[in-house]
Amino acid sequence: MPRPARRRSAGPPPADRPAPAELILSAAQEIDRVPTTLDAELLLSTLLGTAWSRSAPDRAAGLDAVVEALTERVAGADAGPAGRIAALLSGPGTARATEGYAYGDRYGDQTGYVVRFEDDGGDHALVLFVDHTLGLVRDIVVVAPASAVLDQLPAGTDDMSWSAPMEPGAVRVATAPYLRATDLADELPDAGSLADSRWLAGRRLAQLPEVTTEPAPAPDRDELVTAFVASPEARIAGLTRGSDAHREAVAYGLGLCVDFAATRGGDPLRWSPRAVEGFLLDWVHQRAVLDARDLAVLPDVLAAWVSWAGRRIGLPDDAVAATLDRIDALRAEFARLGATGEKQSPAVRATAQLVAEGVDLADPAAVERWLAGYNASH
Repeated sequence: MPRPARRRSAGPPPADRPAPAELILSAAQEIDRVPTTLDAELLLSTLLGTAWSRSAPDRAAGLDAVVEALTERVAGADAGPAGRIAALLSGPGTARATEGYAYGDRYGDQTGYVVRFEDDGGDHALVLFVDHTLGLVRDIVVVAPASAVLDQLPAGTDDMSWSAPMEPGAVRVATAPYLRATDLADELPDAGSLADSRWLAGRRLAQLPEVTTEPAPAPDRDELVTAFVASPEARIAGLTRGSDAHREAVAYGLGLCVDFAATRGGDPLRWSPRAVEGFLLDWVHQRAVLDARDLAVLPDVLAAWVSWAGRRIGLPDDAVAATLDRIDALRAEFARLGATGEKQSPAVRATAQLVAEGVDLADPAAVERWLAGYNASH
């Protein structure tokens, strides 16, 4: 699906252009003829998907506004397309969640969440694909019958994949932040069913109970770093030797490796070829000020961390090797980007200039004066 063009504002449509609710009602003339409630929901969700994708910056709010306008437009109708739409929008529907699952790859790049629903004498599965590198829901699909998805889960588990049962309510909790991030994203992932299924996914998830569970404790940052520094991987890479400045650069790099985990599911031990590419070519340049020593040390720190983390979680050797090969392939481009600063964010660029000009970072007043002058000149 092509990404929607960005719009400067979400103001009212021109007087000569029908409102979204009218366009949807006009396009739904066959909705009262589809055989099942699920078919009708899918058709309505597809029509609403266009409004959702064009409602930046907050697509959820835009979708809610269109649904509210459409509800008002068909209020009181009891027959024909308007009557079918009114019935669909009158409540959460009768579909009942019966079971849930999660599955993914052991690299930690993505997780699929599945909930099986029964309705109208049949069943279907709602599947949400979460991309942890993007921090977004990459795609949403509805599959009927549900067995087309569920029968594949045990068979798809091997050294590099996993699947496990999950309470349906826990699926709602796990996917909610990713759905919200997708609603607010500047650009949407290229996925054909994401917009088409967004309304129906929200409708189904809203039916699930709100599960209040204690989140798994996050790995302690200091304990991880201490364990790594004592590891054979750190010693072989020479990270524990050298000058104070070298060890300081190593510590800084380790902190960046752990911090990056927060952007992809929170596990600093799961690294993939795709993850190291995002880290070395984008994330670190947008978040951190790197001097020449940092640029020289960071790829070695990352490679040693990847080797240690892979051993710690039991990742197959060839999977770890593929990630290390990707780090080696990216070293030259990482160094070039660090030298040019072309991918630095405005905040990092300003901080780098502040440091280069010798401003005392421990002096808040000096920093504030410098920032005032910098902002005035930019």
